[in-house]
Amino acid sequence: MKLFINAIVVAISLFAMSCTQPKRSVEMHDTEPTLWSNAEDFYYDNTDSLSKRNIAIVVRYGSGYVADSVALNILCVSPDSLVTEEHFTLHIPHLADMRPKEHTFLYRSNAILRTKGRYLFRLSPEQAVEGISSIGIAIGETVQ
Repeated sequence: MKLFINAIVVAISLFAMSCTQPKRSVEMHDTEPTLWSNAEDFYYDNTDSLSKRNIAIVVRYGSGYVADSVALNILCVSPDSLVTEEHFTLHIPHLADMRPKEHTFLYRSNAILRTKGRYLFRLSPEQAVEGISSIGIAIGETVQ
């Protein structure tokens, strides 16, 4: 009986912890082998027009990356066809060893996507960049 009660307590605890974890959506695209030169389109289906979110750019890179920074354009098209475009610079740290790394860059904090529907985020490097194997976008609820 005591084992059964302990199992129920553990199950309830795990359920409670899963309810408090912020939701996060991550989409990654592989680039051309060892080179990122093309625009990458990412789609996010928004069902909540009230929650605050953090939007981040995620980069996977290897020892072939030698630049000091990566300048890119970020285009966003909302479901109601509002278009915004801006420049954003990634300052990617150089690798201390040969193992590939993943780095996340906060792009927007506490952003509210006020329109429900599909958002388009297009990430385009201003120049081709060697050593980047994947690029992505992560959208997650802000922890209160």
